[in-house]
Amino acid sequence: MAVHGRFRQPCPVCGSPVQRIRYAENEVNYCATCQTGGRLLADRSLSRLLKEDWPRSLEEWEEHVGLPGRE
Repeated sequence: MAVHGRFRQPCPVCGSPVQRIRYAENEVNYCATCQTGGRLLADRSLSRLLKEDWPRSLEEWEEHVGLPGRE
């Protein structure tokens, strides 16, 4: 619950950007570093659209979005 509603804001524990999965009218926010070991969970519709271009890790996502690296 510490990251609920905090998409793209820093995680209060580790400082990584909070990720989001949306499905219909539902939304789930999670910290990829704390909760999934750096692995991004697939957003069903977006990952289908991007297929091989879907980032598999938080580092790939940061490169794709153009966010500065964590320090």
